[in-house]
Amino acid sequence: MGIPIAFFVVLAISVVFSMFGKGGGSLYTPVLVMLGWDIKTAISTALFLNLATALVATIVFARNRLVDFKSASLFLPGTIVGSLLGALLSNWAPKSLLLGLFSVFLLGAGFLMIRSGKGQADQKPRPMTGGLTATIVVFSFAVGVLSSLIGVGGGLVIFPFLVLYLKYQAQKAAGSNAYIVTVSSLVGSLGHLSVGHVDSALIVPTAVAAMVGSAIGSYVTVKASPKFVKVAFAFIMWFFSAQIALHLLKVI
Repeated sequence: MGIPIAFFVVLAISVVFSMFGKGGGSLYTPVLVMLGWDIKTAISTALFLNLATALVATIVFARNRLVDFKSASLFLPGTIVGSLLGALLSNWAPKSLLLGLFSVFLLGAGFLMIRSGKGQADQKPRPMTGGLTATIVVFSFAVGVLSSLIGVGGGLVIFPFLVLYLKYQAQKAAGSNAYIVTVSSLVGSLGHLSVGHVDSALIVPTAVAAMVGSAIGSYVTVKASPKFVKVAFAFIMWFFSAQIALHLLKVI
């Protein structure tokens, strides 16, 4: 019964997370562990599912011209280098403090996302200047470090940055976010799979579920209103904010 349940759970997660260009890795691992797989198999599988979800979403968004490849690529060097540095520093980081601050950030960013939903649906992105390019590189580096330190996907931070600071229309932010998540997770996912524990009986059906769910979720976003996408993502941020707070309080 474990694999059929995993199929439908992964399908549901991928539908929701692909709507905002996220991979869903933050939930795949704990769900697979709860369903009975060992942590090494769960991590290897979750990394691949995260990549599959983001890749399919990128394809759907790109076909609808909702991926800004040129600007989104500016996030990649900083995110990758920052992730490597964060991995090296993870043993010395005050994780509880960082998680607490991150929870507060998600709570506040969710309210800002709700407020921005009242803005113009056809808002134009900020013109790319040298200063803005430098800001993106520094920001993406910080996101990479933070995501490695506390184990939370960077897409959770990049999407609101695209909408609130770079003034991307919500659907284009989701598409660009999916592209960033896809490329930044590719090397790590393949590297981990090459040395990790792969359960083919698990990874094949769940990968199918992730790809089908991602196609559905990203298509929903393409057809949805920008306000709906922003409000829905605000609830995703509040969900993770509450999850982190409850974990720090040892409730879960």
